[in-house]
Amino acid sequence: MRTCKLWLMLCLALSWITVSPPVIAAEGGAQIFGEICTQCHTAKRQPLGKLKLTKEQWKEAIERMVAYGAEVPKAKLPDLLDYLVGMNAAAADPAKK
Repeated sequence: MRTCKLWLMLCLALSWITVSPPVIAAEGGAQIFGEICTQCHTAKRQPLGKLKLTKEQWKEAIERMVAYGAEVPKAKLPDLLDYLVGMNAAAADPAKK
């Protein structure tokens, strides 16, 4: 029984370590998107989900929104950018949804 518990703990620890950083960044970006961007951008009003922008275009769009007053913490900007680029890729390729 003790061996099973040790294996379970080891597997859980390894599964946490093997989570790739982009997944973690996407989760952080999704949180920022949900907290900040959806204040103005909803599915019905100024939707972003169907935009097909390059990474550079998304970066410029984020910078423009910050200039308009969106309060995105500087440390979270890369996470938001990665999330928006990933959202764009998922919209372009339905198999990634």
